[in-house]
Amino acid sequence: MRRILFILSLLSAISINGFCQDTLQPKANLAQNAEFFSKGIEEKYNENFDMAIGNFEEALKAFPEDHASMYELSALYYNQGLPEKGFEMIKKAVELDSTNKWYKIRLAEFYKQNYDYESFVNIYNELLENEPNNLDYLEVYIDALLKLERFEQMIEKLDVFEDNIGVSEYISMMKIETYNLLGNEDKVIEEMEKLTKAFPYETKYMSVLAEIYMQSKQEDKAYDLYLKVKELNPEDPYINTSLLEYYQKKGEIDKAFEEFILTIKNKKLDYNTKAQIYEYWFDSKEESDDITEEAEIAGNAFIEAHPDKELGYFVIGSVHFNNGDFVNARKYYQEAIARDSTSFAAWYQLIIADMELNDADALYEHTLSAQRFYPEQPLFYLFNGVALIEMDKLNEAVKILEKGRFLSANKELTANFDTYIADIYHELGEKEKMYKQYDKVLRNDPENVYVLNNYAYFLSEDNIRLDEALKMSAITIEKEPQNATYLDTYAWILYKLERYKEAKKWMEKVFIYDKNASGVNYEHYGDILYRLGETKKAVQNWKKAKQLGETSEFIDQKIKDEKIYE
Repeated sequence: MRRILFILSLLSAISINGFCQDTLQPKANLAQNAEFFSKGIEEKYNENFDMAIGNFEEALKAFPEDHASMYELSALYYNQGLPEKGFEMIKKAVELDSTNKWYKIRLAEFYKQNYDYESFVNIYNELLENEPNNLDYLEVYIDALLKLERFEQMIEKLDVFEDNIGVSEYISMMKIETYNLLGNEDKVIEEMEKLTKAFPYETKYMSVLAEIYMQSKQEDKAYDLYLKVKELNPEDPYINTSLLEYYQKKGEIDKAFEEFILTIKNKKLDYNTKAQIYEYWFDSKEESDDITEEAEIAGNAFIEAHPDKELGYFVIGSVHFNNGDFVNARKYYQEAIARDSTSFAAWYQLIIADMELNDADALYEHTLSAQRFYPEQPLFYLFNGVALIEMDKLNEAVKILEKGRFLSANKELTANFDTYIADIYHELGEKEKMYKQYDKVLRNDPENVYVLNNYAYFLSEDNIRLDEALKMSAITIEKEPQNATYLDTYAWILYKLERYKEAKKWMEKVFIYDKNASGVNYEHYGDILYRLGETKKAVQNWKKAKQLGETSEFIDQKIKDEKIYE
């Protein structure tokens, strides 16, 4: 019964729309048209789109001027990947019934899909004449005018709309955007002032206007608005930030800092924004005496406002670290990690604190934990290896350092891995492996003075490749001419080359630059003096060396027999 009523209703509509104007058209065709149209609608709603298209096409065959079927087919053709057929259908539908707004809207959409904004605008001009207050029409119309860069026309339309419905955020913001495109700053301000007056208790408009005042260098007007916003809505999420920037520009740093702390404490402002503002504040500050004090105040503010977040604890940990209080620094870094176990900065600083405290056990445990969260971060393998070295687990240390070295993509870091591995091989007495590791270091870092010095010294101790060792050592003293360790190595290699006078000259520089020379330095100097025939002075220096310690196994025999042993 419902379908019969629908068909009768459709036939009535067809009659009203002039479908029966041609008296020569057989009535049976109109009935077929209505039947196929009804089936087409049913198939469309059942999402049988191919069958729907077939029925609408049959409806058109029955009545070629059936613009309702054309309308339906236009969308179906488009969705089935036949946009040109769809376009032709909707154009014919509009030609047959130019009063139907839905036909016009769809035709406009086809023009838009073809980037024909001119035709799109012309259709919406007609639509807006009939419904000048239709916001949906206006929105797409304005967008098209924007594409055509008809800014003046946009303003005119927006003014007309505003006259009909009054001041609104949508219209004002569209006009402001347009005035910005036109570069008309005065009109931007005028429009924003109008919006603020229309809504005198809406603080978001005041804040926007204040920002515009700031950009146009009308700071006093901006400041008055900021104070009004703060009075009306003290928990406005961005008011403290705005005042912070205002006071900074005015050079009132103490007031700016107060607003910075209020920003952190503001319950309405999200944590991530606060973290960004924290970075902004300290990035903009030069190194000063009060920076640590400010960081401590900010860190405590974060802990108070966000006790479940890591940043405040990390900041306070860093304050203690910078003050040399590594025990409390470590405590706060651990609190930070407890709240965010993925914080690389907190893990890194915790591990450095362990190293400052010479706590190898803690260093080992913490680097092991850090590796679980950063399994491909080579630094944590490096520090883990250092901990194992301190724990005298040298073979285990080599394995972990080799793993970290494999992960390293940085030449300098790779050189660090190789250096530690070389040092371990030295401790293990595996000299060939040690020298190979030093070679690896120098391939990545050819001017690594630490490695050059050690490499050169160990070659001299083994009495091999002495000319090569001297060249290595020469680079170190060129880089650091007052380094007593490097000077001692250079003098000792000269000694091994039997260039005793030169060796004496360079060894004496050690005592000039290092008033606390080691037992090794004095023993080496004694050996050089002995070779130069200055036996008494040699013995005196050997005795001095024995007092200081860190000497060779032959020191007692040298003193007793007043003779050199090597």
